[in-house]
Amino acid sequence: MTSSSSADHSSRATLTERQRDVFEFLREMIVSRGYGPTVREIGLHFKIGSPNGVMCHLKALEKKGLIKREAGMSRAIQLTEPPQPQAALPLFGHLTAGQPLAVLPEPTTRIEFAGLFASKSHGCVRVVGHGLLDDHIAEGDYLAIRRQPDCRDGELVLAIVEGTGTVVKRYYRESRRVRLESLNKSLPPVFADKVSIIGLVVGVLRQF
Repeated sequence: MTSSSSADHSSRATLTERQRDVFEFLREMIVSRGYGPTVREIGLHFKIGSPNGVMCHLKALEKKGLIKREAGMSRAIQLTEPPQPQAALPLFGHLTAGQPLAVLPEPTTRIEFAGLFASKSHGCVRVVGHGLLDDHIAEGDYLAIRRQPDCRDGELVLAIVEGTGTVVKRYYRESRRVRLESLNKSLPPVFADKVSIIGLVVGVLRQF
């Protein structure tokens, strides 16, 4: 039995260069905004003056099983194999504060962030207020959390400390109590007898 992904790869191998360009444009538009472009948008992007010229490419892609279209609807182009959300970004270079950006000649390396969204146990919490500024976590940031009730020493946790409230700190178990350390090493640790772990902090997401 041929899997859908292998069938998709086989179909793409038979595309002409222009058909492949059109397909990648459709894919990019659907991934980035959630729906496909119109025939007019495709024509403008590729400088194809006639709608019939665009339709020829769409019919070829449909015939090869890569897209499907719903008659009478201008934005009804869909991929037969829905794209997976992108969880990797190209690495442009290396940054040292105060120094010129060390730009890579070709951004061929991609940094994978799928680990932040790896399973159903992953979620996030939104930071409200300025209580974590000393740890360089600002209001409006999102903490990516992997929910679990325990951890190993040194792991960064989202936890509830009895009598204190919710904290984000590194966890260390001592003989009779727990030591919680801030990311900012200049801040004193917190000692507690009872700590309930909500989960591990696996990343900080910030949009500007």
